[in-house]
Amino acid sequence: MTNTVNAVALLTTTLTVLTLNFVTEIKMEDVYFAPSLFLNHGAGPYPVLGEKNNLEIGEALKNVSNYVDLSRLRAIVVVTAHREEDVVTISSAERHSLVYDYTNFPPECYKYQYNAPGDPVLAARIHEAFRTAGIESRLDDQRGWDHGVFIPMMLVNPKADIPIIQISILKNQNAAQHYEIGRVLYQFRKEGVAIFGSGFSYHNEEGFERAKGDNDKRIENTDFDTFLNEVCTGDEENRKKIVFWEQEKGGYDSHPLGEADHLMPLIVNAGAGGTERGRNIFKSVYADKFKISGFIWD
Repeated sequence: MTNTVNAVALLTTTLTVLTLNFVTEIKMEDVYFAPSLFLNHGAGPYPVLGEKNNLEIGEALKNVSNYVDLSRLRAIVVVTAHREEDVVTISSAERHSLVYDYTNFPPECYKYQYNAPGDPVLAARIHEAFRTAGIESRLDDQRGWDHGVFIPMMLVNPKADIPIIQISILKNQNAAQHYEIGRVLYQFRKEGVAIFGSGFSYHNEEGFERAKGDNDKRIENTDFDTFLNEVCTGDEENRKKIVFWEQEKGGYDSHPLGEADHLMPLIVNAGAGGTERGRNIFKSVYADKFKISGFIWD
């Protein structure tokens, strides 16, 4: 009798372990390894308005679902060029207002809504991950999301049903530090959290002004755009060269000294790329003069 009881107990234990292992395996397989993706967010609200120079950008944002399975995302971290802080600052409220940080646009642009939830628990975990890595950060449950978040996301996911965590860039615009920020964020991709960088691969305000009414349509930034494509689609070692972007031909022409805020999100994306090679998923010529590129690591 004792032997029979022991045999039954052993069989029950074995079945339980097998069942737990099976469930664990299924759950692991169900988790989406989310991408690191760089978005050109265009000028102010123009991608949403459909302004001619921003039409292709707007269409690219609408087509992000061709590359990202939005239905499987747990959350999206958006690293925005439009918030610079002394330390990495992480939005941490359950809901956030919007900051209409642009001027002289139609009244409708100041009534836009994007009511995606936040995720305070995930924000706290990201904060802790930075602390563990020795990167100073803080949580902010007060400030709203700027247009570097809500303008692209209105087009990427109009349903606004995926939690958003906004992360600032650093005022110092130190490329190596932004690459390390990306390396910390990489781990969350394994949990179905996408890392979206929201910036512009070319961003020179003087260049934009010069292009207005300019009949000379020669491309001005071919060298630097080629550099970005080479490093972002290269292997991990080659990709690290992005932190030396200032040394590249056309670097300061594309992102003037002290004004490289729109490049920093791409550097974060590169850091979050892991061992994968990136892919170019967007090519365009902005204002008929400036090449712009978008990338994904998946």
